[in-house]
Amino acid sequence: MNPKMTEQLDQLFHLWDRGLCPGAQAVIRQHGETLYEKYFGYANLEHEIKIKEDSIFHVASISKEFTVLAVLLLWKDGKLDLDDDIHKYLAEYINIDTPITIRQMMNNVSGLRDQWELLFLRGITINDQITLEDINKTISLQTGLNFEPQSQYLYSNTGFHLLALLVEKLSGMKFPQFVKEHIFTPLGMTHSFVRESYTQIVPKLAYSYEDLGDGNFYYHPLNYCLYGPTSVNSCALDLCKILDEYIHPDKIDPEIVDIMKTPAILSNGKPSEYCAGLKTHKLHGMDVFEHSGADAAYRGEVYCIPEIELEIALISNTTTYPMGKLADQAACIVLGLPDCTQPEIPEHTSAPAWSGLFVTSLPADPLLVDIFEKEGSLFVKKLWCDTKLVPEEDGGYRVGTLDEKIYFTDDGILYQLPKGVVTLTPAAPADPDLFKEGKYYNDETDSYITLTKTGNTCELCSDRFGKTVLYTGKTGDIMFYMDVEFTMYVKPNADTLIMDGGRIKHIKYKKMSESSFG
Repeated sequence: MNPKMTEQLDQLFHLWDRGLCPGAQAVIRQHGETLYEKYFGYANLEHEIKIKEDSIFHVASISKEFTVLAVLLLWKDGKLDLDDDIHKYLAEYINIDTPITIRQMMNNVSGLRDQWELLFLRGITINDQITLEDINKTISLQTGLNFEPQSQYLYSNTGFHLLALLVEKLSGMKFPQFVKEHIFTPLGMTHSFVRESYTQIVPKLAYSYEDLGDGNFYYHPLNYCLYGPTSVNSCALDLCKILDEYIHPDKIDPEIVDIMKTPAILSNGKPSEYCAGLKTHKLHGMDVFEHSGADAAYRGEVYCIPEIELEIALISNTTTYPMGKLADQAACIVLGLPDCTQPEIPEHTSAPAWSGLFVTSLPADPLLVDIFEKEGSLFVKKLWCDTKLVPEEDGGYRVGTLDEKIYFTDDGILYQLPKGVVTLTPAAPADPDLFKEGKYYNDETDSYITLTKTGNTCELCSDRFGKTVLYTGKTGDIMFYMDVEFTMYVKPNADTLIMDGGRIKHIKYKKMSESSFG
């Protein structure tokens, strides 16, 4: 091992090594040789159980690689065509008329609305004991799409749920068993499996702990096992075995690997960033193939640069680091290249720090940031805590210990997140004159919301999430905030409220007449 490289990587990962804290497995290999292999932190803080090489992690959306691989194995066996319409096989689950191909679902260009935000509108929270049947019901209610298939890339877990159902139907096996027999066992991934139920006991499982940047950790339970998009459990050394195949296919047919590494081509002729169960981007001109995972506080990244035979597996039980960016940074260290991962801050006129509510505008994903003063310092409201803003030399304010910074301007704030910079403007109550009071219903989620006018603003009320104020920013876009994962834009249109989330679009709630209440 290169001592200087090891020291730099240790420093990069140092927040996983600060006493009794959650941590990670980190394995970096090149040309088939291990360059770096370390295990940081604790799998269980309550019982002070350290993370080891055989600790097991829920790897979240990294699971999608194995779902695609399962479908492609059936394709090689002649049991399906990748350009078949999914209605041919799963018509009983789908009430959308538009044809959607298997390939489009693998490529995340299907237009299918994402299951999570749909569940929230149905009144199901992320911490409920969500079942496969909850997802089946949610899909069957849908009659529309986010967009015409192939016209855009937008991540959709729903497509991968359907792909798992497809595997079960064509193989005659339960999806976890198929993946075990046809993927994990042949690859020698002896510590990997698809978890079938949240009640299933998993030996050596690392527990999930949220890091919100305030110096504390918060247990974040995972109460679902919805296989297809998620629910593979594994460890870093096992995941290196699938990375080996992406570089030098041996046990997997090279044609399958080529499909997994080929970006979708959109209907405008431009390539997407998503392939088939893998994403791609450039790092210093080299092609990277990778996929991250995030459920509860579990975070993971599998990452390879085939042309230089570099592979990185980072699996964590906490939210301390943005894993995709971290893998890029680790690759730069290994290759002796400059770090090119920090999003650039747009030119702006700095302003003194100030408190208030700030909101995004379309087309950015909906986001509300609450900055307030307490005991002479500014804080950001996070999921379970208040995180202090720490001033830095460049004029920005770091959000506690997180890889997030806020820059104050005359017009609002610039929020530097790991994947980019988001512009937010001060929030004000939405104009009540734009809305009609009453109860509204949406048939694609079988759910109701109530809109009431209160003083100089409006409130939306959900039976499960309670009340929230409608806010508007500088551009006039209106949004509500029910929960950190449940924030949406709202557009009034006569007797209809049209809602757009990050991964679901054009959800129409229609005002009910008084006669509807009987």
